[in-house]
Amino acid sequence: MLKTRYYKRLLTEFDIHIESTKSIRRGNHYSGQLKNFLMFLEKRNILKLYRVNSDVMKDYYKHLITRPKSRGKGTLSPLTVNDNLSTLKLFSLRMQKGDEIERGLPIPLFVKVKNDSDNPFTLTRQVLTKEELKEVYSYTKTYLEKCIIALAYGCGLRRLEIENLKDVDIDYLKGLVTIIASKNNKTRTVPISNYFLMVLKNYNYERLQILSEIGKRTQLFMINKDGNPLTGSVLNRKLKAIIKRTNNQTIIDKNITLHCLRHGIATDLIDAGENFEYVRLFLGHSMVDTTSLYAKRRKQKNKYQI
Repeated sequence: MLKTRYYKRLLTEFDIHIESTKSIRRGNHYSGQLKNFLMFLEKRNILKLYRVNSDVMKDYYKHLITRPKSRGKGTLSPLTVNDNLSTLKLFSLRMQKGDEIERGLPIPLFVKVKNDSDNPFTLTRQVLTKEELKEVYSYTKTYLEKCIIALAYGCGLRRLEIENLKDVDIDYLKGLVTIIASKNNKTRTVPISNYFLMVLKNYNYERLQILSEIGKRTQLFMINKDGNPLTGSVLNRKLKAIIKRTNNQTIIDKNITLHCLRHGIATDLIDAGENFEYVRLFLGHSMVDTTSLYAKRRKQKNKYQI
């Protein structure tokens, strides 16, 4: 928690500014990132913004790239580091306009993610071969578990997209899944194979039975036996439980997540000869360049640097 009145005031004013300009609730990630920065300054007894020099910012930059994730293992991703730096630039501009500081804070440049294996910000993400995917799928025990793979791999959905998916978003007649206002605030529709479509139908039948028995109503598609929504972290744990059942150490060591399955379908589509534009639309990428990375990384024997 912040201790100084000065930093508390700056945080409150910034929070109000973000709320009014970006139309989001308090407690947003911008204010959370700024609070972490101000707490960092307090711990080092830097109690005024004008005392923040290049050395201080370099120390905070080192802190960001080595800081453990609040959830899960490992350090912050390059995307998260850049997001923090972007928030500080926004804060710096606000402080200059408010005459709190004369010059902008000496914020480091954004992390540039390259394909070089020696890049300290490279995140290696594994994917399953088709044979390994079939093996993992063979160890699913319920339609819920099959559905996880159907949505992450078969539809290429992001973790949050699976969390937010609703029953009405699935067109069982046409074999289409619509992702409403996902990342980049864009809605897209993706096709699903007849096999995985049947998996979704069977799961939904069980889902509706559960809701009927407990007298509960929800549009969210992924629920537990109590009718409550399943979060992405819970879905990831279920996926890892399936993988553990295989007792295949090669697969287990790959540390597969939902997002790895999404990478897998992108790779398989490109291997099958689909063009970048189709894969871009399927995955919901904003730029074709993002999709083309999958083709480039295909040469790295199922290892992708992002």
